[in-house]
Amino acid sequence: MRSLRLFPLLLLSVAVQACVPKAVIWDEAVQRLPGALADTMRLAWPDTAALPVLVSAWTPATWPAEPGTCTASLRAARALDGEAFASWFAVRPDSSVLLRVARSDDDGATWNPAVTADSTDVGTAGCARPAPFIAADSLNAYVHVVYHLVAREGAGLFFTHTMERGALFHEPVPIVYGDRPSAAAVASRGDTVVVVYEDPNSRSARLGLAISRTQGHIFERRVPASDETGEAHLPRIAVRGTRVAIAWTVTQRGNGAQRTAVRLGTLAW
Repeated sequence: MRSLRLFPLLLLSVAVQACVPKAVIWDEAVQRLPGALADTMRLAWPDTAALPVLVSAWTPATWPAEPGTCTASLRAARALDGEAFASWFAVRPDSSVLLRVARSDDDGATWNPAVTADSTDVGTAGCARPAPFIAADSLNAYVHVVYHLVAREGAGLFFTHTMERGALFHEPVPIVYGDRPSAAAVASRGDTVVVVYEDPNSRSARLGLAISRTQGHIFERRVPASDETGEAHLPRIAVRGTRVAIAWTVTQRGNGAQRTAVRLGTLAW
């Protein structure tokens, strides 16, 4: 009798899940190209002649300098009107880190004093962790950073951003909790912010996608992003309108050969 009473609830659950729209409609094919992911790789969208850059690989003329900087974690991104931003981890005496960000008003020639974007790390890995990924929105000049650290509530990937030109960073938002240090990348276009990340909870390396329609204040949807072939690492992403492109380095099981995998889709939710 109990199973009969549960049966309508199961039907209702299936019906509700069926009504939830897909967050991303992926194009049919995952392209695979020889070699590992290049920092300057570009992809042609099927519906436009534009060539979006998947990776913001930019080295400024100078870097911000302060004690404790994990130099391997330094990353930079150009913004609007000659502005640029740099992010990095700074190690503390107890081997936890601070997420630091500085703004330049002359395209990276000089830097304003840095601010702390996240101080919640309680880990002991020091500089031995993936570098934070920083990106600036060309539409509204907001700056987004995604990174892995060990917060008091647990280790995981977190997101923070500034809408005030680097003067103030908003409360960090968790993307996914998981102990394994994981790389991630972020891209945005206005209110839409999309993070692609190495899933820290996947047994074999897979990618996930987190999508926000609220400028990154909340990530309302999370979906798998890579396919089941090989192990996925070093994700990159680009967003233009409703179109999204992700790329990653895929390592084949057995022989360890590396190729670049590319996937295109449409944000449908």
